[in-house]
Amino acid sequence: MGRLRDVGLVVIAALACDPVVREAAAEAMASPMAAPATAAEKAARKQAKAEKKKAGKIARGEAMLPDGRKKAGGKQAKAKQAKQEKAKQAKQAKVVPSSPSSAAPGGPPLPPCPPENVLTWRSFGAGFLLTWCTGCHSSALAEDARQGAPQAVDFDTYALYKPFERLVYERAVTEAHAISVDPDAAASPMPPAGLVPAADRERLAQWIACGSPAPH
Repeated sequence: MGRLRDVGLVVIAALACDPVVREAAAEAMASPMAAPATAAEKAARKQAKAEKKKAGKIARGEAMLPDGRKKAGGKQAKAKQAKQEKAKQAKQAKVVPSSPSSAAPGGPPLPPCPPENVLTWRSFGAGFLLTWCTGCHSSALAEDARQGAPQAVDFDTYALYKPFERLVYERAVTEAHAISVDPDAAASPMPPAGLVPAADRERLAQWIACGSPAPH
């Protein structure tokens, strides 16, 4: 052990005599130790890191909301837009009256208006629509209470009914007649709960044929 210690001392002494080693040691001792970062420097580094991360997300097509949440971009934005457009189209489809099916062969044609017609909105039309139609086709009903009736197809006033008088004729007269002749006919009469009696269908056809006379 003593011999090893002597050898170590000789090596250290030799290195100490080397001018290159002495110069390197002096420079190392002269260099001050790095001071710890201040709170302001730490905050600046953190902010720079966050800005760099945000720039990377923007470059990838992403965006950030003010509260820090990621805003959908690229495929997500397109999918969301397509979903909104589909919902808009479905909503618009609800306000379009359903198209009546073709009149069945042999169905009653629109009769001529008799000169002695006395049927008016007050004497016939309002009561007929109240009895057979406004249980679903009323502007006072909420959407979930209309039993599937299209929005804006309402008959609770003359002004609301008038644009749809031909539709009423086709569904409540022509198609009802087709079903009464052939229960398996491809028709969709109104009201769906049951057919209007034949006598009332004839009076409805006459009133509509005369132009659905308004109240006086």
